[in-house]
Amino acid sequence: MSSPQSVTTTKHKEFKEGPERTETARSAPTNTTRARGRGGPPNRPRPVPILRYDVAADPAGHAPRRSTVTPAVFARHRRMIQRARRHFMTVTEYCSALRSADAPPDAIVVTFDGDRAETFVAARELAERGHAATVFVTTSRLGTPGMLSEADIRRLHELGVEIGASGHSGRRLDGLHRSDVTAEITLSRRRLAAITGEEPRSFAYPRGGWDPPARQLVIAAGYSAACAVGEALSHPGDDPFALTRLTVGGGLTDHRVRAWLDGIGRTLPRTFLSGSRLRLVQPGLGVRVPTRVSGVYHPLFAPRAPRATQLPPADRPGHPQR
Repeated sequence: MSSPQSVTTTKHKEFKEGPERTETARSAPTNTTRARGRGGPPNRPRPVPILRYDVAADPAGHAPRRSTVTPAVFARHRRMIQRARRHFMTVTEYCSALRSADAPPDAIVVTFDGDRAETFVAARELAERGHAATVFVTTSRLGTPGMLSEADIRRLHELGVEIGASGHSGRRLDGLHRSDVTAEITLSRRRLAAITGEEPRSFAYPRGGWDPPARQLVIAAGYSAACAVGEALSHPGDDPFALTRLTVGGGLTDHRVRAWLDGIGRTLPRTFLSGSRLRLVQPGLGVRVPTRVSGVYHPLFAPRAPRATQLPPADRPGHPQR
């Protein structure tokens, strides 16, 4: 039987240790939250931004088209991407990692769709800093004034930039005959192989236009990856032959770019062929905004016809004149 003094001493020790234990318990969730950071759990992969750039000079001082950015804007974005400390990958490397389920949790893919001469400078800046990038080329525009030349393509290939094909004439593939689609895919592949000495392994659907037959022809031609548009973040369940990309235009704010680099944005369900039907599989990451998904890219918000263009009820069949 313990004495009253010993009981008092024990209670005094518990009273002294209580606040310390409480303080430790309070600080533990805070430390866990800081360790997870903006990307969520440390072992869970974040959605991957595949950025789509079209760099164009602006010598006249006018604002470029919404789908293009000036070299100065791209240089600012490049510094933002470097500060994000993501793992740069080419399109082919990223698709290979998707198939093996070994994609790094902090990957980023930078692609260029424009054939302008400014693309050479932008891609070279990334390569000289040891960052991977992919340049998609429309082969019929090579050598024309203000566009990339064959010497530019060879130099970028020597620097380690992946050279991909984007058709020969730049026409959308979803509205062409099967033979024309085959010609677009194979002509660009052969010419780039003659320039670089290696057949391109990645393809970008011109202006994002694709459908299931075009996808199958790209696979049959020997490509190992293909990019669409989608305007959404990529994820581990993305289709390697219809990767979703985000267009970085001139009107895009830096805040939106930072959000994409943090993995914040919408993702699309994976679209893949099963027999004769397209099936949709929900991704496990990101926030999905309900939208119509098909082989061809459709804007999320389609403009409606002006009210003045609609016929009044009296002029429609079946509506009597009042």
